[in-house]
Amino acid sequence: MNTERDSQTTFEEDSQPNDEVVPYSDDETEDELEDQESTVEPEQNQANREAEENQEPFRKAFSYRDSDTPRNPISVMMLPVLGAALLLEEDLGATIQSEHREDEGQNNAIKTYKYNAFTFLPLNLFEQFKRAANMYFLILLILQSIPQISTLAWYTTLVPLLLVLGVTAIKDLVDDVARHKMDREVNNRTCEVIKDGSLNHHPVKIFIVLILISAGLAIGHAYWEAQVGNYSWYLYDGQDATPSYRGFLNFWGYIIVLNTMVPISLYVSVEVIRLGQSHFINWDLQMYYSEKDTPAKARTTTLNEQLGQIHYIFSDKTGTLTQNIMTFKKCCINGQIYGDHRDASQHNHNKIDQVDFSWNTFADGKFAFYDHYLIEQIQSGKEREVQHFFFLLAVCHTVMVDRNDGECPSGTSVRTPEGNIRLYCKGADTVIYERLHRMNPTKQETQDALDIFASETLRTLCLCYKEIEEKEFAEWNKKFMAASVASTNRDEALDKVYEEIEKDLILLGATAIEDKLQDGVPETISKLAKADIKIWVLTGDKKETAENIGFACELLTEDTTVCYGEDINSLLHTRMENQRNRGGVYAKFAPPVHEPFFPSGGNRALIITGSWLNEILLEKKTKKSKILNLKFPRTEEERRMRTQSKRRLEAKKEQRQKNFVDLACECSAVICCRVTPKQKAMVVDLVKRYKKAITLAIGDGANDVNMIKTAHIGVGISGQEGMQAVMSSDYSFAQFRYLQRLLLVHGRWSYIRMCKFLRYFFYKNFAFTLVHFWYSFFNGYSAQTAYEDWFITLYNVLYSSLPVLLMGLLDQDVSDKLSLRFPRLYVVGQRDLLFNYRRFFVSLLHGILTSMILFFIPFGAYLQTVGQDGEAPSDYQSFAVTIASALVITVNFQIGLDTSYWTFVNAFSIFGSIALYFGIMFDFHSAGIYVLFPSAFQFTGTASNALRQPYIWLTILLTVAVCLLPVVAIRFLSMTIWPSESDKIQKHRKRLKAEEQWQRRQNVFRRGASSRRSGYAFSHQRGYADLISTGRSIRKKRSPLDAVVAEGTAEYRRTVES
Repeated sequence: MNTERDSQTTFEEDSQPNDEVVPYSDDETEDELEDQESTVEPEQNQANREAEENQEPFRKAFSYRDSDTPRNPISVMMLPVLGAALLLEEDLGATIQSEHREDEGQNNAIKTYKYNAFTFLPLNLFEQFKRAANMYFLILLILQSIPQISTLAWYTTLVPLLLVLGVTAIKDLVDDVARHKMDREVNNRTCEVIKDGSLNHHPVKIFIVLILISAGLAIGHAYWEAQVGNYSWYLYDGQDATPSYRGFLNFWGYIIVLNTMVPISLYVSVEVIRLGQSHFINWDLQMYYSEKDTPAKARTTTLNEQLGQIHYIFSDKTGTLTQNIMTFKKCCINGQIYGDHRDASQHNHNKIDQVDFSWNTFADGKFAFYDHYLIEQIQSGKEREVQHFFFLLAVCHTVMVDRNDGECPSGTSVRTPEGNIRLYCKGADTVIYERLHRMNPTKQETQDALDIFASETLRTLCLCYKEIEEKEFAEWNKKFMAASVASTNRDEALDKVYEEIEKDLILLGATAIEDKLQDGVPETISKLAKADIKIWVLTGDKKETAENIGFACELLTEDTTVCYGEDINSLLHTRMENQRNRGGVYAKFAPPVHEPFFPSGGNRALIITGSWLNEILLEKKTKKSKILNLKFPRTEEERRMRTQSKRRLEAKKEQRQKNFVDLACECSAVICCRVTPKQKAMVVDLVKRYKKAITLAIGDGANDVNMIKTAHIGVGISGQEGMQAVMSSDYSFAQFRYLQRLLLVHGRWSYIRMCKFLRYFFYKNFAFTLVHFWYSFFNGYSAQTAYEDWFITLYNVLYSSLPVLLMGLLDQDVSDKLSLRFPRLYVVGQRDLLFNYRRFFVSLLHGILTSMILFFIPFGAYLQTVGQDGEAPSDYQSFAVTIASALVITVNFQIGLDTSYWTFVNAFSIFGSIALYFGIMFDFHSAGIYVLFPSAFQFTGTASNALRQPYIWLTILLTVAVCLLPVVAIRFLSMTIWPSESDKIQKHRKRLKAEEQWQRRQNVFRRGASSRRSGYAFSHQRGYADLISTGRSIRKKRSPLDAVVAEGTAEYRRTVES
């Protein structure tokens, strides 16, 4: 433990957060820095880092810092340089790999597979028996081999266990073969599965019930032995065991007999259903993007039902909501704007042919440009600034990634044919204008042009240059080379060197480019909002740009009251004060009070920058000054005081963050702008932590990976920025609009199917198993089974497995079109209405009542009964056949009542399962199989003798009718008196099918009132920013804070604006 105290001068950031800069939230805190000072860097990591740093001088000698420039094609003249750098990188990588191989005997090859031909069987069995369920049934199998305990044959557990192990092994083998084919892809990700945890809780509760029932029946057997067993000569087995000991043995006997309460087939059935649902996502042609031949891909099989329970979606902007394809629209050169529809004589025309670029063999044939005057200026070569402008665009770009989080210009130094050295730079206006020479004659004209471009929501970049003397460049180059080989703080040293030369720049002009929205983004967001899914956009763009994208995507509308960082900071400060005033000695005993931040009604949205986010969440860091760094030993009292202070600060921070989440969740939309990747992940984690809701994050780039991994479900867009997001995701596709189908169709169906499957599975197994419980009251609690052993073996394997599997794979309450047309149907999954504790216990109660009917009606029918031949058919074996036949018919007809979507396959599985039961039963009860295996098949002739009696068939039909008719009556009354949303839609589905499809409401777009330039442009349609071509201004005043808090309604906004 560090026993020294740092006494050092610190200074905080500006008291008012800056909306224009990206915060340094990725930096370490002071405590983290202290910990790192005493940490020794591992030797291998140090070697890797040094090898990587050695590559930087070669890279940065040719180009540097291009973090805020758009994706551009690589210039032909830069290809040899980039090729050399890549070759150098490969050589260095090979060196590191060989060194690593020598030191540790390993290589750097990525291996995602688990098995090979020799290790598959032992390793797979080891993996499977690490699961608690498989180990539980293996222990049961061992107990069944003890004659003193088990009344059930050993094969009743062995056959299902072997089937489960085999199916799981085949599935693992298929997955591992796929991993072998994807060795070079990072395709493994640890997933946090909430639904599985919820599913595992119910078997645990059933296991507890199993133990209690077995214990009660064991006590009953001990009592029965003491009262009756010891005095009945025909029950004497030659062992003088005490009643207590017999009761102990019977406890384990009942554990074995009643183990089918939690059947082993449950787990493999769930895996099969999930695997099938994942394939349905992969096969969905409506999620296939033909332009890039990209299908949807489910990269996991464990999260499908959670797709139907999403509460919050966190989305990136560029490449996720937009196409991330930049189109050159306009520019400003030397104070003059180019890009309008005009001819070579500078005359504007509403209709004019696009520029013919056939003279340029390198031109993109899809590029449409209409300013003939600019082309005339380029071809004439008279305007020197025009030549400089496009030469700068040709050479000043790179695909290198800068490691700094802040904004910095992209720069390239070149030597002209005349021998002069010229520095070309481009970057955001906020960065370039700080570096301009004071004497720039076109500075104001360019700023006016930037304002015009921003009002048209075009992304802008400023271009500038500087002539450098030979001597000045030589001195600077020495500093640059020294900084490039610095062993510590290399990035900081390089930044300082860059700052020295990037000053006194001459402004050339600015570019204006357009980034279009993907098709269907507004419709998708609108439908997801109607499904009560909250959508948060997390982007690194400026506040004005974020607000523009909000209106373009219809996250924001004219009726939306927008709150900003300063607004909610005041609200949170007031709330913290109120909470502090209510605190006291008895505060923890008082019930929590939920106070809304806003009055009910109205549509509100939150737009907050990264700097305000750090301020509000108390994540704001303090920087250290290196001037004074004195260390003194800390006393015990000082350490105690510091610990208490940290605890108070943590408690305050936690309460502040919870209040922020509560406030943000009261808004219909949240847009976080100028945020870093770490902040994106932090926002997702806060909602997960304080709302306990299932979250989904969607993005397309490497900067979205943290966010995608933090959310419960990660979705990757395979767009323009590589495959990092896709490889870290659970699901992937090519377009944002496919998200609505993934959630509203596949997610909702998966949730409904899994809930129906689980409810029915628990019902049918309670109905099956608890017949043994009722039978115990009439057999001295002896753990005698009520069925034939082979029926117990095959019940969950053959007689009742296929219908429930098909329901879990194919059932749907409404069609996919109606699911998309009525997004409110999605709410049942969010509220978990179909499989909660109430539904679970209703299913168990249904199974208990069914088991009572299955036992007591045949039991009453067999009392004092005489058949047609004068013989009494009330033997044990006939009784077992009667109950088993009624059970198979009942549970298969019950799933027919639960099925909403009937196909030939469903009908065939139900009636086929019943037919299969009777066919196998007659075979197992035949004399021929008894001759071959006399010890295993002891019900010889039972089926044919019992089922030839009409009385037995009437008993079976009565039992089935009593089990099912109440269910039919309750379902009818429920659908008539308390119909659900899906019931209503099913009732009118023919009329709804004939109606006109849902139409997207008219686009509404709003331009920001600020004069700051937006970073991006958005177009609702393919084309040329038709939405904003009219130039109509719809700027609005911002409502005061008291209006937001007290009223915040659309009526008030209209009053203020008028």
